[in-house]
Amino acid sequence: MKTKCSKMFLSIATACLAMGAANAALSQATDSETSMITLTFSNFIIIENVDPVTIADPAPGTDAMGSDTFCVAASGFGSFSITFANVGSDPTFLLQSSNGTGPISYNVAYANSTGGPAQQVMAGIPLPGQGIQASNCFNDNARFDIDIPFSEWDMRQQDGPFTGTLLITVEGQ
Repeated sequence: MKTKCSKMFLSIATACLAMGAANAALSQATDSETSMITLTFSNFIIIENVDPVTIADPAPGTDAMGSDTFCVAASGFGSFSITFANVGSDPTFLLQSSNGTGPISYNVAYANSTGGPAQQVMAGIPLPGQGIQASNCFNDNARFDIDIPFSEWDMRQQDGPFTGTLLITVEGQ
């Protein structure tokens, strides 16, 4: 009987100790943990709001001209380069005739603003060092101008309309 009592007493004592330890852990008044906070920024550059340019009925003897304003925005870059090229393997600025006769060439100029003078660009050649003006595209902040010399379209009206696609690429620097 003593052995049975001793074993029962030992079991009860062990259970009480275990419950006491559990109650001590559950009865804490406070506890704390830490969290490391990190704010990071992804580098990005975007171009938005580029619209088609339609030049209709230019005055005889004058260059056919048009323009479009658009937005370039970035984060993580101090400047960017911009490249204008014809879509396809040949970057030359060309407009194709609708009846299959030869293409006509045009010129492109770029301004890192919506007003003021624009700088002539070469097809497929990046124009570096353009200052970042915005981190979002709430407003247009850049412009390109199209100039089709009169000598290119004079006496070619019957071959029109002339169409082409201008590819504009921006790259953070």
